[in-house]
Amino acid sequence: MDYESEVSQRLLEASLSGDLKSALECIADPFIDVNYIGAVCLKSRKSEVVLNDESASEVSVDYQELKTDVTALFLAVHAGNVALVKKLLVMSELVFASDVVFSVF
Repeated sequence: MDYESEVSQRLLEASLSGDLKSALECIADPFIDVNYIGAVCLKSRKSEVVLNDESASEVSVDYQELKTDVTALFLAVHAGNVALVKKLLVMSELVFASDVVFSVF
């Protein structure tokens, strides 16, 4: 794994855990790719009401793990980390703008 992928994967892990300080440190790295797509394991909660005929209803709660490829922006939104979402959107706009400038020249 090269350094760019390594620091970008660290950004994913920081976004997943909600660690804003580590995420901002990764974003400050000049080799970061904020649009990097990496594999993470998302954990979600599934609730279900079980209706019983003769007795009280029960609420069943299960956790599901889903291994998927995502961006840091998706993880920040999933975690509800507004500060990180804003920072990643600004960084994504800068990357997009620099790509447009380089493609014009």
